[in-house]
Amino acid sequence: MIDHALDHALERVAAAEVLLVASDYDGVLSPIVADPARAIPHPDGLAAFVSVSTHQRVRSVLISGRSPETLGSFVGSPVGIRLVGNHGAGAHGSIDEKGEFTIAAITDGLAGVAERFPGTEVEPKSLGAAFHYRNAADPVGAAEAARAVVSRFDARTIHGKQVVEVVVGHGTKGTAVEAIRTETGADAAIYFGDDVTDEDVFRTLTEPDVGVKVGNGDTAAAYRVRGPDEVAEALTVLDGYLTQGR
Repeated sequence: MIDHALDHALERVAAAEVLLVASDYDGVLSPIVADPARAIPHPDGLAAFVSVSTHQRVRSVLISGRSPETLGSFVGSPVGIRLVGNHGAGAHGSIDEKGEFTIAAITDGLAGVAERFPGTEVEPKSLGAAFHYRNAADPVGAAEAARAVVSRFDARTIHGKQVVEVVVGHGTKGTAVEAIRTETGADAAIYFGDDVTDEDVFRTLTEPDVGVKVGNGDTAAAYRVRGPDEVAEALTVLDGYLTQGR
């Protein structure tokens, strides 16, 4: 159950004239699972996010490390919800031929590591690749080998929850949220995130914004919930306050 401090913050931010509601996907609107391809959305969480997005004063965005296409395959195409992939780099345009070559080389290099370490998997992405070692027989060795490969390239490396990701291109989740809030004219924002990449967003937030960390770990967010169940609860509460303020 969410605490009183977060409940009060949700009531306060719901009074914004234009509110940006943004969230990560994995670990927030979907539980973390062993197989990334099976990360189906929390039914109550996605339903609440969609309901929040129907309010005229709300602008909504999901920002994920996945490609927008993969993200869309999980959540569909709800009206009014913008999908941004590749940890925010997808909000900053396309890449050139050199970038495409780099992505191919990184993906090939990580595929070679996956062949050597059973239980690992390479997830190709439009602006990079992700090396998953959650199910590896030797997770430490697999992670070290993957990091050695990606360190040879001029690209941004992200060390997530049992995954090594590399992104070719500029932008972070933080710069994506800032750009979208400027574009939409939002005077307040709320963001839900569970990963290290979400800290880029939390560090950009100021009053009256609300940052909500999902799960354990150090964070710059002012508020915290335990998991997707409480994310769903918080979104439902926010939806109620938005309805009252119509």
